[in-house]
Amino acid sequence: MAFLKTSLVATAAFALLSVPAFAAPADDVADAPPPPAGPPQPAYEPLAADSSALIPSLETVADVDRFLAPTPLHGMGAEFIRAEARTGVNARFLVGITWVENNSGASYLAQTQHNLFSFKGDGPGGWLAYSSSEDSIRQSSDFIGKEYARPGGKFFHGGTLAAIGHVYAEDPNWATRVAKAANSIGPSAGPAYAGAIAIQGQEADKVTLAVTNEGYAAWDLAGAKSLLLHYRWSRGRASTTGDATLPAPALRSGGVTEVTLSTSPPDLGSWNLQVTAELAGDGWVTSLGGDAHASLRVNFGDDQASLGLTSRVRPSAR
Repeated sequence: MAFLKTSLVATAAFALLSVPAFAAPADDVADAPPPPAGPPQPAYEPLAADSSALIPSLETVADVDRFLAPTPLHGMGAEFIRAEARTGVNARFLVGITWVENNSGASYLAQTQHNLFSFKGDGPGGWLAYSSSEDSIRQSSDFIGKEYARPGGKFFHGGTLAAIGHVYAEDPNWATRVAKAANSIGPSAGPAYAGAIAIQGQEADKVTLAVTNEGYAAWDLAGAKSLLLHYRWSRGRASTTGDATLPAPALRSGGVTEVTLSTSPPDLGSWNLQVTAELAGDGWVTSLGGDAHASLRVNFGDDQASLGLTSRVRPSAR
């Protein structure tokens, strides 16, 4: 009998230890909220002969510079990225053309006439001559975007690499060779979302900001809806803060635009202004990195027209 009593006590003790002292009934436990969604990560798409010349390259200046480092076009990644931001023509495609046509600037034509894309004209030998390689990239990318890649263009036949190659070159394998060279750049090693802001000027009730996309994602195609600006006016121990929501600029990597922030110092005197930017879409907000921060010092006197930019930090990296 004593053995049975001891066994019952031990069993009860084990049961007490097995149940949490403050456990709530299962039907009273609320579902944990899902973690906040991050921004969409665009998928890298290798170019092929049937690819559109207007799909985003998803590259940054640094990515193109790495590829061009051993060529005469080293350091010109910004020109190709800016060309895409301006024209919509894939920067990898543009680089691929220069590789196939003129060995990325190493050919005699490129060296003597800065003609990187082999456009004919009224220069020596029947080829166009440019003032610089940068000029060749700018003019040629504009022409390709307008006349080859888009409906209404003089040489538009569908806008794919193959369609462009059909009228651009005699080599039937031109599009495949250009795509192979373009894909040698590979997926971006940089961030999808990054940016820079620089304060361009300040008037009585507004601040003009230059905004640059420094990531590889195209903001509009990635679903960005808003540019969130957080600002702070400070002087000594006094400060005031505010926020503004603007439509997200439709920028590809390297693209730059100006936006206006409506704000003014709280009162007369010398004030410091700091502005930070974020990007937001449906259900997500993301930082644009350390370069998305700018500041200035403003002297706000009786004559508001005397306001001026007296200092600026963290300008655009480009």
